[in-house]
Amino acid sequence: MIDINFVNPFLAATLHVLKVQANVEATPGKVYLKKDNPATLSGDVSGVIGIVSETFNGTVVISFPEETFLKVMSSMLGEEFTQLSQDILDGAGEITNMIFGQAKITLNERGYGIKIALPTVVSGKGHTLQGTTKNGPTVVIPFTSPVGNFFVEITLSN
Repeated sequence: MIDINFVNPFLAATLHVLKVQANVEATPGKVYLKKDNPATLSGDVSGVIGIVSETFNGTVVISFPEETFLKVMSSMLGEEFTQLSQDILDGAGEITNMIFGQAKITLNERGYGIKIALPTVVSGKGHTLQGTTKNGPTVVIPFTSPVGNFFVEITLSN
């Protein structure tokens, strides 16, 4: 199992970034270990960022159902979006980058030595992640919010 002290900065950063950037008050659910295919993601739009340090590698993914993502981006950008486009898909990368950056500060203060990384965005119904660090345990933090549910997944391997 991944150390809760590693998970908590991502949880706190997710809550903070969504509140500040999109005026979305999210509530975290019970953290659980993913048992099904770890490459399959829970949402339709996912921001993915690699975690690289001297002692371990991994990924952090924030995954939104399409409807939730459209509402988050509408709130964040101040105009209504009703369908996915490349412009707003880039917003998933921006959100992921902000969450990762904030969590990285906290984790590096604790000595984790995480290096900078660039996010990518994957979208589509039932999409999967191939070729990423999926050979370690994956912890899922489900979130609920007035605009819909979404998920943060953290996978680490040595």
